[in-house]
Amino acid sequence: MNSKLSFLILVAVSIISVSACSSSPKLTLAKKSFTPGEEIVLTYVALKEFAKNAWIGIIPSNIAHGDEAVNDQHDITYQYLNNATSGKMTFRAPVGIGNYDLRMHNTDNSGKEVASITFTVEGELPPSSIVLDKKFFKPGEAIQIKFTAPPTFAPNAWIGIIPNGVPHGNEGTNDQHDLAYQYIQKKTSGVMTFKAPQKPGEYDFRMHDTDNNGMETTSTTFKVE
Repeated sequence: MNSKLSFLILVAVSIISVSACSSSPKLTLAKKSFTPGEEIVLTYVALKEFAKNAWIGIIPSNIAHGDEAVNDQHDITYQYLNNATSGKMTFRAPVGIGNYDLRMHNTDNSGKEVASITFTVEGELPPSSIVLDKKFFKPGEAIQIKFTAPPTFAPNAWIGIIPNGVPHGNEGTNDQHDLAYQYIQKKTSGVMTFKAPQKPGEYDFRMHDTDNNGMETTSTTFKVE
């Protein structure tokens, strides 16, 4: 009788342990080192009680862990979970060399960090890049971007501000939705100054190799609030 009782208790404890492990937020990467601009595929597990605007973002590793609002001020890019409890997300490695974290948060409204994983960016910069000193701007505020581009781009290659919801990739589609733009004019690096849109929301700076049925080559996101 005692042996049977012990067995049942052991089984119950095992089930509880497995259940607890399976319901823990978790982030997984197939590797921990990336080149600037390289594709990062993240596998995640979240909880069903997380808010719809729970999010995962790339944060420099030197930023203190724990506070969602602090992470929100320093994220380089992010994606919302939209109530998904598991899946994959694709990010682009930052162009800056160094250590970064992918951090998960239970809500975008004064929430908390619930999981993280660290990775390193090392190697040469990609042939095209757009860099912002910060990610949050007031309506109409001046935005300065730094860019690099290959010499093979057409003279009418351009960088423009596109609403974040517009699908990426097609230059023609981006051209239909751009709010402002400037031509690169065969420069391989430089600085451009834009004005933030008046309407609050999320936007991208997107670079294109030509203005004649070209393609988007890189982008970076910012927010007007």
